[in-house]
Amino acid sequence: MTTPWVLLRRDDQVVERWRNGGGTTRTVAIDPPGASVAAGFSWRISVADVAQDGPFSAMPGVDRSLWLLDGNGVELQCGDSVTTLRERFQRLDFVGEAPIGARLLGGPVRDLNVMTRRGAVHAVAAVHDVPAAARCTIDPDGASCIVLLALRGRLVVRFGDGVVALEAGDALRIDRGEPALVAADGGEAAFLGVGFRSAQR
Repeated sequence: MTTPWVLLRRDDQVVERWRNGGGTTRTVAIDPPGASVAAGFSWRISVADVAQDGPFSAMPGVDRSLWLLDGNGVELQCGDSVTTLRERFQRLDFVGEAPIGARLLGGPVRDLNVMTRRGAVHAVAAVHDVPAAARCTIDPDGASCIVLLALRGRLVVRFGDGVVALEAGDALRIDRGEPALVAADGGEAAFLGVGFRSAQR
């Protein structure tokens, strides 16, 4: 019987260096499991450490969402349009075909990425701040898969008959359509919640 959830510990997530030497990417979760950017994927969640200015890799047919996690900020330029991300968890949505160049604003940054194959998968994603001792419910709302990624602090997640503790960088993938109750444990916390569903529905 297939386990309906998978714990993805930070230390087990694969980190790859960029070929241009400008940073690294840590794959948090990818579908199907074992897929890669080169071989193709349905969806992917990753964290990038960006050390220098440079262009984004082109990803035709992919919809992307990016959040600033750490650092002084980054300026993203696409043609005549410029978007500046300075605040933690500030977000930008864009298409993978867009020719985007990144300029760092005072040193390295870390960002969070959610990518989906256009026409195949739709994602509803949001970063949630959870005050100390508070909790919130993530409703699948038709999603067949939910991924929760701890960004700050410690979390306890309850779902169905399961209880899992997450430290910063850990993620939990739940492959069944049921709500998850997420609670901060021992202080303020923050996490990314993503629901994935077929775009054909």
